[in-house]
Amino acid sequence: MKSTLSTLLILLLSGCDFSCSGPNANLKNAQPLESKQEVSKVPTFDENYSFEVIHSYEAFGPKVPGTSAHQKAGNWIISELKRWDTSVLEQTTTAKTYDGKTIPVRNIIAQINPTAKTRYLLSAHWDNRPFADEDKKDKTKPILGTNDGGSGVAVLLTIAKAMQNVKSDFGIDLAFWDAEDWGNARDGKGYCLGSEYWAKNPIPAKYHAEYGINYDMVGRIGSVFPIEGYSMRNAAFVYDKLHRAAAALKDEDFFPSYQIGPIIDDHYYVTVNTGIPMIDLIYMTENGMFPPEWHTHQDTAEFISRDILKVVGQTTLQMLFSQ
Repeated sequence: MKSTLSTLLILLLSGCDFSCSGPNANLKNAQPLESKQEVSKVPTFDENYSFEVIHSYEAFGPKVPGTSAHQKAGNWIISELKRWDTSVLEQTTTAKTYDGKTIPVRNIIAQINPTAKTRYLLSAHWDNRPFADEDKKDKTKPILGTNDGGSGVAVLLTIAKAMQNVKSDFGIDLAFWDAEDWGNARDGKGYCLGSEYWAKNPIPAKYHAEYGINYDMVGRIGSVFPIEGYSMRNAAFVYDKLHRAAAALKDEDFFPSYQIGPIIDDHYYVTVNTGIPMIDLIYMTENGMFPPEWHTHQDTAEFISRDILKVVGQTTLQMLFSQ
């Protein structure tokens, strides 16, 4: 996840009037779309497997582009995707970081039901920040990023598992973005290099999805997922679907209607460059604060909740099967 810019600074940089992306009234009174019988048809999100993914991800160490840990973790993600019978594509390139380094970029795209015309895009970044700039010590050392990186990976892989052998009339594309977190905290530049590259050079070619969800820091104990500014502006109808799905599961309290940001995250570059409406599920408090472990060496599995991962993943599945 990119820099710790306050809401005011992000607004100034983006030139956006925050009031333009206010929530619509429907989100506050979202009603379930499904009957209890229909809810039972939705695949089950396995939170125990998701928690296993968290620990496996963390065990590789800091997954900074250009390191052996990064290479091994990418190979592991692909092996897990193939384990769940997805069709896997890789996109590789190089990118220049804000501090002048050239790094390898490896985006991983997994397709579920690849022949379906109707598609939905779910994404998360899988790399880690190369320095702990928000920590009080060891600021120049890379972080594990178990929530900021690992939690999104856990949600995507577990959705792949849930969809194995499930018949549907739609397809899901799981995008694991690389090189998201090597940006400049002072001005917010240099983040999301992998998703920006893919959005300008999509694979498969001429890719289109009805809408998408990006997951960033979605596993911490006590997390809730409010409305992000750019998401609401560009994809308000997706929030409506999300809140209705949460209501069907009686989990609406995890998706409050207060606003955060706007935040430039991977979803922003996808929408700007492809036109795919996409929302960003990310935890931030009402006063614009990320979790205290953010961009520190304390971002570890200690603070991850399998129950929060379950809420995020099961609500997503409920939403997709409620079309």
